[in-house]
Amino acid sequence: MTGLCPRAAACALMLFVVSGSPAWAGAPTEALRHSFDRIFALLDDPAFKGGDRAVERQRELFALADSAVDFSEAARRTLGATWDRRTPAERAHFVRLFADLIAHAYLKLIPHHGVRIAYDEEIWTGKDVIVRARTFGKTGDATPVSFAMREGGDGQWRVFDVSFAGMSLVGTYRAQFMRVIRTGSYEELVNRLETKAGTDTDGMQRSAP
Repeated sequence: MTGLCPRAAACALMLFVVSGSPAWAGAPTEALRHSFDRIFALLDDPAFKGGDRAVERQRELFALADSAVDFSEAARRTLGATWDRRTPAERAHFVRLFADLIAHAYLKLIPHHGVRIAYDEEIWTGKDVIVRARTFGKTGDATPVSFAMREGGDGQWRVFDVSFAGMSLVGTYRAQFMRVIRTGSYEELVNRLETKAGTDTDGMQRSAP
């Protein structure tokens, strides 16, 4: 299976919090800013710059991302109706595999310096909120990005999907997963994800399945 370009997806997933939030920003945008300010503070921490701290730095980064991203909601949407037929234990296992997939595929590619963002608007669609923004690289070129968010039972807003260049991260993985399930089975999909998880190490980058 192939996925979104890892480097482009990493930029879209994580670079939307470099600049301060605008005066109009509501709770979702404020949650983005707060969560990812912490991530970029970690990336800028000189104590983690050395190669001997790379693994520890990556683990800290994964932990911060886990608090900012609703991997359970994202995983549920990638499976669609297949999710409804899974047991609670199967769902929990799939969420862990999906979170591991995203973490290893994208988080290690996060750039930081020279990137800024302009927040455009928050669009409420029922319980979900779409935060529309534009990221600016060193050349000044703008890339529109949309972040789908949902408030959890703990009252914290988290991202569950990112869209840019007409592509949705969750939608892309859903198409891939459904293809495996249709031509094989859900068990085959899980086996593929488990195999990838088993061949990963903390110091290795993984591509999408």
